[in-house]
Formats: sequence, C-alpha cells, structure tokens
Amino acid sequence: MTKRFVCASFILTILLVCAILAPVLVPFDPQYVDVANKLAAPDANHLLGTDQLGRDIFSRLIFGARFSLFLSLVITFLELLIGVGVGLLVGWYQGRAERIFLWFANVISAFPSFLLSLATVGILGQGLTNMILAIVIVEWIFYARLVTNLVKSAKQESYVIAAKTMGMSAFHILKYHIIPFIYKPILVISLMNIGNIILMISGFSFLGIGVQPNIAEWGMMLHDARPYFRTAVWMMMSPGLAIFCTVISFNLAGEYFEEKGWKRPWKR
Repeated sequence: MTKRFVCASFILTILLVCAILAPVLVPFDPQYVDVANKLAAPDANHLLGTDQLGRDIFSRLIFGARFSLFLSLVITFLELLIGVGVGLLVGWYQGRAERIFLWFANVISAFPSFLLSLATVGILGQGLTNMILAIVIVEWIFYARLVTNLVKSAKQESYVIAAKTMGMSAFHILKYHIIPFIYKPILVISLMNIGNIILMISGFSFLGIGVQPNIAEWGMMLHDARPYFRTAVWMMMSPGLAIFCTVISFNLAGEYFEEKGWKRPWKR
C-alpha cells in the first residue's frame, strides 16, 4: 500500500465523515447571517473566518463536502446505469446499432465535456436538476463507449464462445461470463471521474448557473469570494483547497487500483 494511497484514503475518509456528521461537526448554522460580523478574519471563534454575509466559512465548508460528495455519487451512478446498459447491448449485438452509436459518440467526444454540458444547461435552463441532467447527458457516452469495447473484446474469449455454443442466452452470458471480468476497469474509471464531476459541479456554481446562491457548496463559495479576493483571501482559499484535495485524492485512489491490476483499456 503506497503512501499516496494512504494519504488519499485518509482525506476521503475525513470527507465522508464530514459529509455524514455535518450537522454535528459544524459550530454554526451554515445559513446563519450575521452582517455585523461579515468578512471577519479567521480566529478562535470562526476557524476559517466569515463571508460577506457573516456566515461561518468552516460550517459552510463542511456542509459543502456533504453536498459535493452526494451529488457527485448520484451523477456517477446515473452515468453508470445508462452507460453500462447501453454499452452491454451495443457491444453484444454490434452491427448497425454499433455503427450508429459510435458515430454519435465520436460527435459528442469532439467537444470538451464541460463546454458541452454548459451548452446543455443553456438549453435546459439554470437549476440543480438541469445541471445534473446536463452532466449525465454528456458523460454517459464515455462509459458506454468503454463498456462496448470491453464487451467486444470479451466476446472473443474461449469461455464466452463456449457458452454461446452451448446455447446459453445473451443475458446469462453477459451476467455470468462478461460482467465479472470487465467491472474492474469500469470502477477505476468511475472512481477517477468523481473528481472530474466535482470540478464540473463547482465550475457551474462558480459561473452562477448551478446550485442556488443560498446553498453551501464549494463552487458557490468561490463565486461569492470573487469580489473579495484581495481583501478577504480566506474566503477563496478554503473551498479552493477543499476542491483540489478532494479531486487529487479520488485520482490517486483510482491510480492505486490501476497499479494493483485493475487496468484501464486507455487513459481518458
């Protein structure tokens, strides 16, 4: 077990604990406004200072961990649900369905995922639900393409050919002879992609088209800190470091499992 993985696991464990125990750990209500104490520097009472409305930054940072982690896991689950399902069908049956899917995937992959998601939000409109839909609509393609190639490769294995020769159904072969041998690289990709999703969520909020302004979320905290970058630098440092450490930790965890043999077919 490498030091990098231990460090990443430690950070992610703290993140998970903060997300679960947020109401217990925070010293203040993250939405409590105290204008008389706005832009206060870090001290013994407010460990990370206060923002432009006098809200405790430490409390908002802890609740932001809950929001970012939960939302990224929900989006990842939806992407896997759609992408893996489509990839299994396309990879197994191939033919015209594969050609149409690959053409569509190539078109989508020609654009940066964040910009394409941004354009989708522009079409759907602002809001948390539309942001989730925009990210899922764009990102599931990658999982579907990955699973398609994995299934096509697994179909050439002797044990799959033998199962087809014995007359087993496609569902049985996919469930018992293909999925158990392709799930590891999918998990590695999804683990590393959680960091990317957190960046996208924070990016949308930073641009003011993600979560509502009153919600404690890291990207929204960065958005609120922009006008006070020179006078209250602590407002931007805390959520920025939280995003950086979380994304790096997920990437390091994914790289560890890759080194252990959970290989990725290609690097994203």
